[in-house]
Amino acid sequence: MGKNKIFNEPEESSDEEDPIIDDDTCDRFEIEDSFAVKYKIADESAVSLKKVYILHLCSDKSFGRIAAGLSNNSVQMFDINNQKLSHPSFDTLPPKSPVGAVCGVRFLDDSPNTLLIGSTNGDVTLYDLRTGISEHSYEGPAESTKNTICCFDVNSNGRVICSGTDKIRSEVYLQFFDVRQKALMGGYFESHEDDITAIKFHPTNPDLLCTGSIDGLINFFDISQTSEDDALLTTVNTESSVHKLNWHKNVYEKDYISCITHTNDLKTYECEEGDLIAEFERCQVTDKIKRKSVSDCSLISCHDLADGGVFLLATSNYNKGEVVRSVKLQGKKLLPHALFDENKQIIRESMYDPQVS
Repeated sequence: MGKNKIFNEPEESSDEEDPIIDDDTCDRFEIEDSFAVKYKIADESAVSLKKVYILHLCSDKSFGRIAAGLSNNSVQMFDINNQKLSHPSFDTLPPKSPVGAVCGVRFLDDSPNTLLIGSTNGDVTLYDLRTGISEHSYEGPAESTKNTICCFDVNSNGRVICSGTDKIRSEVYLQFFDVRQKALMGGYFESHEDDITAIKFHPTNPDLLCTGSIDGLINFFDISQTSEDDALLTTVNTESSVHKLNWHKNVYEKDYISCITHTNDLKTYECEEGDLIAEFERCQVTDKIKRKSVSDCSLISCHDLADGGVFLLATSNYNKGEVVRSVKLQGKKLLPHALFDENKQIIRESMYDPQVS
């Protein structure tokens, strides 16, 4: 989609019984004038002729290769050349399995040839994309094997994997693995009380980690510390259920976090003290993308811009998701930013490369 690479999934409107027929709140001339940045689809590729959804996306460091985790428990790879998508020599890994669903994909390091795939059956597996062969599976301790892995991430130097589990009999685990030693390093067991739904390492500091859960908590950890109590830096109570987290920097180079909740609200928090910076309810985002139906509005992801700004990608699921727009975060305000025209499918996940001009 122009300079942005966004993969879509076919689906109907999120709420077909909504009494409000979704539409723009103003005419097309005002829409064009308000959203100054315009994008068109550069290329698109179907992952399946069946009803298969893209649930997870990641790219290598150069943004030349993309991995897509699908709802049929498989992962497909795509290469990007001159804004054209193509399959490499293989197109699906691992073999489709009824045992566990894909819960995340991450490239391990600077190389586009090593991919981590998380599975809800309880492990994170390292694949060599040159051969399509599994190199190693990182599994938790025996007491956590009954827990399903919900999400995972790898830190900025590619040496530590952290996975988060669901809740079984009041037990919830954050598990840490040494990538090179191929061994379990330990875990945190007391910082969350429900399914862990988001794990995000800091983009440059390999020891800084934030995690989110259905319990509404966002925890910040320094994993270089020897105990869970010492590692826990700050806890934020969103009073909601955490869906997605991302790291950003303000104009003073201070870290802050964007949080999208399962109720499609957006909150931003300062990291050192955990103070709330701004919050935007779903109805406010709907208004800012200039649509009428709140129940059709879906918040996808927050992304960094090359100029240091941050934008939120949002869509309307009405009429198969043809409306895709973004708003820019400016302090405690949301401002219209960009239009993504010609979309024909509902979007569930997105990526953005700020370095492409």
